[in-house]
Amino acid sequence: MIRIEALPAREGDCLWVEWDHAGRTRRMLIDGGRVGPGDTLPEGLAARFRREPLGERVFDLVVCTHLDADHIGGLIPLFREPPKGFTAHDVWFNGDQQLLGDVLSLDQADSLSRLLRDRTWNKRFEGRAAAVPLSGELPRTDLPGLRLTLLSPLWRTLRRLSRVWTLEVAKTERQRHTPEPGTAPDVLRGGDAGGPWEGLASRPYTPDQSLTNRSSIAFLAEHEDGSRVLFGADAHAEILGAGLRQLDGTPWGRPYQVDLCKVPHHGSSHNLSPQLLAQLDCRNWLFSTNGDRFGHPDRRAVARIAYRYERPVLWFNYLSPSTAEYARAELAAERGFTAEHPPADRPGADLTVSHGRVTRTQTIPGRAQ
Repeated sequence: MIRIEALPAREGDCLWVEWDHAGRTRRMLIDGGRVGPGDTLPEGLAARFRREPLGERVFDLVVCTHLDADHIGGLIPLFREPPKGFTAHDVWFNGDQQLLGDVLSLDQADSLSRLLRDRTWNKRFEGRAAAVPLSGELPRTDLPGLRLTLLSPLWRTLRRLSRVWTLEVAKTERQRHTPEPGTAPDVLRGGDAGGPWEGLASRPYTPDQSLTNRSSIAFLAEHEDGSRVLFGADAHAEILGAGLRQLDGTPWGRPYQVDLCKVPHHGSSHNLSPQLLAQLDCRNWLFSTNGDRFGHPDRRAVARIAYRYERPVLWFNYLSPSTAEYARAELAAERGFTAEHPPADRPGADLTVSHGRVTRTQTIPGRAQ
């Protein structure tokens, strides 16, 4: 069993992941969303820690997928002032130590590097970068009961990032604070807004050009019960596709089966290519965003999923202006998908993947929810 909680992180990612092994619950945290007011722990993550007993705040792994502010931000206060009982056995983060040696600048990425300075991080990679090598097999890590296979980033991507590190981290610093509600761009007002779905899925695909997104740590998680989850971060479709082609156990030309995919880049049409979808056999798609800054998910990305698969299930962690369209029963019936939203006043998605089946997590007796 793998349990994935897409905590409310506005337009960002903050994924609290648990799985069972030998009668115990293991944990992993992927990203932290944006910082809260006054650079504090974001409320969604803070609330989740308040619900977790002190003795159960031990994590096998914390992953900072990349240095964009809606992913790295909340991890700064987490390591600066850790909640009582918080422990992480390993941290995956490609920071200045991996990219530059010891060159510092005044941004969130270097802030996290400094906070981790007194510990060895990227232990699985012996302190070096978490990256797919130029040749050879994909890096794999075996946690108790869970195997992780790294799909992104590529070594050459991090080499490119190292050359423009200070420019990219300065950009992250400018993105630290979310604009006030209502001031962000909204793709629902763009050329795809309100029009028919016909033709959306076949509109030309243009790939993501962001170097920081290209540097995302994305991986496949496989539980000992056979369940598979693809954590796509903000990774590029082309890199994920190349990684999927290297995975063993799938006959040539047959799509790789996963039970749940955390949609890359919050559902941007630039990160969900028709070719990537053709390489995946997946019925359940998790969207982590309220659409605040960029209006994600893009209707073209959702249409590609709806047209590609038979009766896909779209899981959202917000009922917001950018996701409410998919709650319309008539649209879902017409296009053959099912959409699952939380109540508007209680954002978040809590899913369980068990023996290949994805369901909404049931309340655990004796635990506050």
